[in-house]
Amino acid sequence: MKKFSSLLLTLSLCLSCGLISNVAVAKKLSEDELRARSMDQGRTLQSRIRALKKLYAHMLIDGEIPPRMTCVWDVLGKQGPIYTSTIDQALRMRHYGITMHVAAYTDEQEVVDKLKSGECDTSIMSGAQAKQFNDFTGSIEALGGVPSRKHMKYLLQVLASTHAHKKMQQGDYHVVGVIPIGDNYLFTHDGKKPTLKRTFSGKASIVNSDVSQKALFDAFGMKIINGQNTAAAAGAYNLADADVVMAPLVGYNMFNLGTGLKHGSIVDYPLSQMTLQVVSRVDTIPPEVGQFLREDLFIKLNMLYREVEKNSREVPREKMIKLSSRESKILDDKIAEIRDKVTQEGGYNKGMMKLQKKIRCKIDKQRSECGSKKKVAFN
Repeated sequence: MKKFSSLLLTLSLCLSCGLISNVAVAKKLSEDELRARSMDQGRTLQSRIRALKKLYAHMLIDGEIPPRMTCVWDVLGKQGPIYTSTIDQALRMRHYGITMHVAAYTDEQEVVDKLKSGECDTSIMSGAQAKQFNDFTGSIEALGGVPSRKHMKYLLQVLASTHAHKKMQQGDYHVVGVIPIGDNYLFTHDGKKPTLKRTFSGKASIVNSDVSQKALFDAFGMKIINGQNTAAAAGAYNLADADVVMAPLVGYNMFNLGTGLKHGSIVDYPLSQMTLQVVSRVDTIPPEVGQFLREDLFIKLNMLYREVEKNSREVPREKMIKLSSRESKILDDKIAEIRDKVTQEGGYNKGMMKLQKKIRCKIDKQRSECGSKKKVAFN
């Protein structure tokens, strides 16, 4: 499996950088036939690669591999884990004659703007920001949509299949990878056993682009403090300008949330999932190559989760306190209500909501929402 994973990553990245050779094909195939072969997961990897090489032979520039620019959002800049792992990947690619430039930005808006302007061929950003490029994958982080890691694995397996391929592209951009960061929790300044009344009172700092956060706190009548990005929202919590912030456990170190948590607690109730999403320009990273990259990321899923766990180890587990079972059930129902409302208002992609429901009901048929025998369509 390791050899296959390594080979897949090498070949897929070679293609995304334009590494094309004049490989003879016994039978001359049309573009549609070549595209179908490259997307056929029932074929051997070698067969799919040969089809891709023939399909994108025009991407060489003066016989040379065109460099590609990857822009990474990492709040720790060049010292951060996201940038470091991307650099490691780029260094390995040099052995194959591939130049992949990597730039780190602490301001997430920069990686978004540079992708739009064409300065970046690929940008790694939060799911909340990726929503403007693809509202299907941008809705993965819907409140209560993906209750656990098990659900997330099912979802990412579907997204790595060719059945989801067309959903991954919208306009001039496509999502070539979804990286799970972990469950989102509420970080509070209240160190007592949490109740809904105490937790959802006062002021909440949110990320402007995150429809889930605003919908949740609005539903409980909290005062909203808008932050341009996750770092700004975390900063408001750390400075006690806000009473509550929603973040994954990796935020304890990444956003220094230990400062605000000093006398507070984490409500041990997973509200949603946070992801990083790899968004590419279709004109420089072909859609079929995006399919290979999504497959490769799914193969590495367990490794990605180990990285999340490693970066969450310093969170004091005694700070994580559960709601009572009665209040958990009340919050379950409230979140389902909010999710339906946001979906009807266009805030969540309906296709993603149907897919998430299908997965929830596959894992737990006893859920109240799973009573209908009506088949849930993917699209």
